[in-house]
Amino acid sequence: MNVNHLNIGILHSLIGKNDGVSIVIDQTVNAMVSDMGIRLGNIYFLAAHISPRFNAETDDIFWHKNKIHRKIIKYFGAKPPKGLAELIHSEATYAKEVIKRFVEKHQIDLLIAHNTSHPYNFITAVGLGYYLEELRSKGIIWPNVMVWWHDSWFERDIFSNPNPVIEKYLKYLPGTNIDGIAFINKSQIELGKRWFATYNAPRLESFFEQRAVVIPNTSDITWEWKSKPWDSGQLIHPPVDNYNNSFFEDIGLKEELAKREMTLQDAVILLQHTRVVPRKRIETAIDLAFELEKKYLNRGHKKCVIVLVSGHSGDEQFEYKKFLKMFFKERLANHPNSNVVLIFGESHILSHRDIIVDKKYYKFAEIPAIVASVGGVGTFFSNVEGFGNNLLEMISFGLPVAINRYQVYKDEIEHLGFRLPSIDNDELTDAVVEETFRLLTDISFRNQVVLHNLRVLNEKLDHSIISEKLRPLIINMFTRLLK
Repeated sequence: MNVNHLNIGILHSLIGKNDGVSIVIDQTVNAMVSDMGIRLGNIYFLAAHISPRFNAETDDIFWHKNKIHRKIIKYFGAKPPKGLAELIHSEATYAKEVIKRFVEKHQIDLLIAHNTSHPYNFITAVGLGYYLEELRSKGIIWPNVMVWWHDSWFERDIFSNPNPVIEKYLKYLPGTNIDGIAFINKSQIELGKRWFATYNAPRLESFFEQRAVVIPNTSDITWEWKSKPWDSGQLIHPPVDNYNNSFFEDIGLKEELAKREMTLQDAVILLQHTRVVPRKRIETAIDLAFELEKKYLNRGHKKCVIVLVSGHSGDEQFEYKKFLKMFFKERLANHPNSNVVLIFGESHILSHRDIIVDKKYYKFAEIPAIVASVGGVGTFFSNVEGFGNNLLEMISFGLPVAINRYQVYKDEIEHLGFRLPSIDNDELTDAVVEETFRLLTDISFRNQVVLHNLRVLNEKLDHSIISEKLRPLIINMFTRLLK
């Protein structure tokens, strides 16, 4: 089957932003255009918020932080307030109509719905489920609908006890009327089978044999790294252009250094290249910063160790940023002469470069390269991840990364052979502090670690995986009947 004539619709809360799902969406679009021959003009986008692009439509009903979604999350496991069921039904019915108009207007052949297995997209999922029920009840099998399962409500402890109202609608997260599904890790396949079996999904075995696939997070290396002088003893990093030269000044890092009568040569930067949500365990990165400062002082070097958080806050409806500020303040109180600094860069970072009035914004995806250019390292101490988009992004820009070995990492990434200082259960060890310190101070060692990781990434997790996995799935959806 030739797939390049298909009209593709993509549905999510955010598209073209800094979150992991947005990153996967853009990677998938690039794969469809570059490797599968689908014209960019044949791809249409529907979301609450979308970065500038053609064929895009928005509606706030899909916003994962709108009023109804905040209410659903607040009462997910608590006694439901009066009228919650009716409100969910009303909002989902509206979402259904928006999806229906979008599909009909653009004559969508394949609708790819991202993360409709997760409660933060609750109304989107229920609305899509209503739409599919309406179509199937009329015997209409078009469009085909595929779900990209990044995460789910039963992969998170906080959603383990839904109230009766919420439970009534969980059959739509992501729903059994779908035609195909992409998971991002292997463990989700068994979760998916159990979920589908709970709702008596027909032809379960053949569906998971022919219509389900695992497409892990991937990352291309966008700079010329193979010909660099890796044995020269000089710091190897991606090029940084003039636009990014002012980054450290604009985020206030140089000001913090000036207060201490220091320069950028005295700075040690730990990049936390994630959103500000509790499962990222950013407090572990803060603790690492204080340990590294002590290590430098013991060697006779006074350094300013900066924890730079590049992602945005406010997701998952926790006051985690406030917690981190208090956590950092307490650590400073215990180290009164410390030069550790915590910087949240979100007010200067977007999904793309921009200048609004007189304020300059930097591209989220380029921050690892900027930090690599001054010899910094990344931190990734998450205790739960679907795979590890931001981890791969840091590696792709030549940044060594200290990590916590979360379950999916142990099951599906570790065997690939990356060299990453690691801990378990978010408990810092002398060994990880020592190895991170060596990556910061021994350039020859650092270069060899970075080169090794780039080779592994290039060989085993580059973007070609997306089209290799996605094309057969789409063909099966359109050409093979389930038995």
